[in-house]
Amino acid sequence: MPISLAASRVLIVDDNEFNRKSLALMIRRAGLTQIEVAENGVEGLRKVESFRPDLVLLDVSMPVMDGLEMCRRLRERLTHEELPILFQTALDSDEEQVRCFEAGGSDFISKPIKPGECVARVRHQLEKRKLFTDLANFRARVERELKHAKAMQLSLLPEPKELEAVAERYELVLDAHFETSSELGGDFWNVYPLDSHRVAFLLVDFAGHGITAAINTFRLHTLIDRFPMQHVPPSEWLAGLNRALKEVLPVGQFATAFFGILDLHTDTLTYASAGAPNPVVGIAGELRLLDSAGLVLGASRRAVYADRSLRLPRGSCLFLYSDALIECSGPGNEPIGQDGVPGLLRGAMAANRARPLGPLLERFYARTSLPLRDDLTAVWIARRA
Repeated sequence: MPISLAASRVLIVDDNEFNRKSLALMIRRAGLTQIEVAENGVEGLRKVESFRPDLVLLDVSMPVMDGLEMCRRLRERLTHEELPILFQTALDSDEEQVRCFEAGGSDFISKPIKPGECVARVRHQLEKRKLFTDLANFRARVERELKHAKAMQLSLLPEPKELEAVAERYELVLDAHFETSSELGGDFWNVYPLDSHRVAFLLVDFAGHGITAAINTFRLHTLIDRFPMQHVPPSEWLAGLNRALKEVLPVGQFATAFFGILDLHTDTLTYASAGAPNPVVGIAGELRLLDSAGLVLGASRRAVYADRSLRLPRGSCLFLYSDALIECSGPGNEPIGQDGVPGLLRGAMAANRARPLGPLLERFYARTSLPLRDDLTAVWIARRA
């Protein structure tokens, strides 16, 4: 489809009136009607600021200020770095062309001007500028929309004040880290107060990352309220969420998940999992991996999940994370892997037993290349002694 140049503006800078009129006539025949003229470089610079051309057709040899100097001055201004400047000169030599390009020219036409060549070069430069401008505008719009979408995604996560309130209510220590590998990600986590003595934790990691995965987190958020957590075991709740996700997720998309309910009266954590990375539990100074086997969410409507329970008394802890923690690495380093997480956490707890998430992330980033290849979520949950 041909690109319309009807709105394009052309400035002709030439000290010869006949040349100015001839060039304007040629350009009008190409369908360009917004044309201004100037007699020298000084006047040309003023016209550039007032007329805001999309292309300058510039003579090299002029009094007061020649075309080379005018071009150099334009290129010094950031707003005119990309302005197409088409030189015209009677000196058709390699040296002259080098001078024009070194001054910042975009293209070159030799005198006497050939109408067909002139129109073709003008159209080429204008079309290229329009394509670049459209691309820049599109990129700016996408960046604005991604920034807005990222803010929306972050709004789905618990805010620091909310975490502080939950931690105080249930006598917990809660720390969390969320980081996307690009503008948007496919990780989601949250904490849900159920009643005076029970609190639930959910961490979901959709396959992939970027826009598609982020859209799935929005789908998830709209579904969660349809499935109350208060009166069903984690396995049933996860099965209901799985069936709902199966209805809305495109073919081939799925998610891993961990859903657990902590009961402070019985000191019990009951959880169900859908193929999530194995959480780490710490009891009486011993760290071990929990079993998190289970069919991923969105794979089958008939998926069945199992409840697992363990004592989580005061002074114990639980560490949840997405698979970026065990799969990302850097030059000279292997991925930490599932079995390496307890050791990583143990070293972090030696540095800060009460809040080890900060030291853990420092150790992780010290051995991992950035940007991350996947989204990272890490959640530290500890019961106060």
